[in-house]
Amino acid sequence: METRRKMAAKPRSRGRVLCWWPPLSAALLLLGCSPASAAASSSSCQHRVPSGGEVVYKVYLKENHVLKRNVDQKLRIKTIYDRSVEDLLPEKRHLIKNKLFPQAISYLEKTFQVRNPTGTISLSRQCATNQYLRKEGDPHRYCRGACAEHTRCGPVVVPEEHLQQCRVCRDNGHCGPAGLPDQEGVRDADFVLYVSALTTERCGQENIIAYAAYCQLEAEMDRPVAGYANLCPNMISTQAQEFIGMLSTVKHEIIHALGFSAGLFAFYHDDDGNPLTARYAEGFPPFNDSLGLYQWSNKVVDKAVRLWDIRGNKMLRHDVFLLITPRVVEEARKHFDCPILEGMELENQGGMGTELNHWEKRLLENEAMTGSHTQNRVFSRITLALMEDTGWYKANYSMAEKLDWGRDKGCDFVMKSCKFWIDRKKEKRQLVSPYCDTLRSNPLQLTCRQDQKAVAVCNLQKFPKELPQEYQYFDSLNGVPSEDLPYYGGSVEIADYCPFSQEFSWHLSGEFQRSSDCRIMENQPDPLKNYGAEKYGPNSVCLIQKSAFVMAQCRKKLSYPDWGSGCYQG
Repeated sequence: METRRKMAAKPRSRGRVLCWWPPLSAALLLLGCSPASAAASSSSCQHRVPSGGEVVYKVYLKENHVLKRNVDQKLRIKTIYDRSVEDLLPEKRHLIKNKLFPQAISYLEKTFQVRNPTGTISLSRQCATNQYLRKEGDPHRYCRGACAEHTRCGPVVVPEEHLQQCRVCRDNGHCGPAGLPDQEGVRDADFVLYVSALTTERCGQENIIAYAAYCQLEAEMDRPVAGYANLCPNMISTQAQEFIGMLSTVKHEIIHALGFSAGLFAFYHDDDGNPLTARYAEGFPPFNDSLGLYQWSNKVVDKAVRLWDIRGNKMLRHDVFLLITPRVVEEARKHFDCPILEGMELENQGGMGTELNHWEKRLLENEAMTGSHTQNRVFSRITLALMEDTGWYKANYSMAEKLDWGRDKGCDFVMKSCKFWIDRKKEKRQLVSPYCDTLRSNPLQLTCRQDQKAVAVCNLQKFPKELPQEYQYFDSLNGVPSEDLPYYGGSVEIADYCPFSQEFSWHLSGEFQRSSDCRIMENQPDPLKNYGAEKYGPNSVCLIQKSAFVMAQCRKKLSYPDWGSGCYQG
């Protein structure tokens, strides 16, 4: 998994720029009119499924004798910090070791119990040539020629004390152990997480904040027992206002390593411990060369077709992938109040890494396991259901966070295009929420996020090129010529260009200043610029303003150009 923050070029403007998080599209600038310049930013997620050479499958753990059905064992994650974390600046090191990872791990350990607990995790060594053999009746794998000098988990070199003995098959056909005997391993852990802060090649790609994945799977149930998370040093923010987002990112990354990954779908099991995808004689599912991963069965992910309304009273075929495991289906149907829903839609846009590895953004906008961080991330019952449906964990649903987006909206919302929803609401003279159809203007028309915990603005915008026909939704927009309508859509590509109200952040000279989240005290405006008499803090909420405020300073009267909502004490 990798999480990226995109930066836009600094505009040549005297106006203040309100910047939100437009994932996987060009970062957008909202021009206001207080004297500052800024750059917009966004945070998107690209989970790169590890290649075959990066993952060791069917690792034999000799002390793993606990019954599969024992679900009383709390998930135990052992965090191992790489030397690169120690080399960080003190404030970044403190953030990672004392706040981010302890809090993320604590949440995940309270949320999941493991079905097949391990005694000691002793990892298998990688092979020098990436070629290995297995002997009948022997659970270990034997490297052809030699073991690799170092065994890696992602970019991290695994400590020698965590490794099993090297086992090799020589050219003369003799197979046996070589080198140091089995080391002590990692005791009292179900998953080993290697945390690093290395400036890798991937860190230089589009401002990646972090990335993570699994690296070794145990033999009995195919559950990941080791993984890594690398934070790109230059992208680690120590600002208090960004902590909640950073924490959510770390949780998101670890969940990819634990189970939410297209590279693991083919290894999911049912409640009885049976694989949901058929295995070949050697114990592996079929491999899909075009996707570069093991191919899951239609008991895990299946295709469906949606009839999709677009502009001009036309209807297209819209193909989707659905995760159809039992608990996911149950939770998705309950959430949307749609009893005929076949499963939960997976992301179909964003390219390799975003597609299939996240929930569909249009349907679960601020769910933390969608493919971008737009606002107020929450880990919902649907994500917990997926983790339980891997066959590896039992979920504690009391740890699920409330997801308002899409709740009780029905089958028309979850199974049709946002155009269908917006048009039907307009016909009934109802609000089109959770979507919006307000064009950005100067000054900005501010509103509130759906949960009333942040100031927001409708992200409907004009694109430089026509949108794909499939995502052209508007037959008319106030003040927009009909020939320009194909250029208009929501700024978030992976939300199928459906427009919605989105929180934003202020940037000055490219540096993050504050966000529009009402609950964060550090977002309080400077007294001389607090035109709306706002009050940010833990008990604050977003309220709609009936008119613009005017601030009197001596003989001057300063009006707040962008108005419509603000943060006030609840």
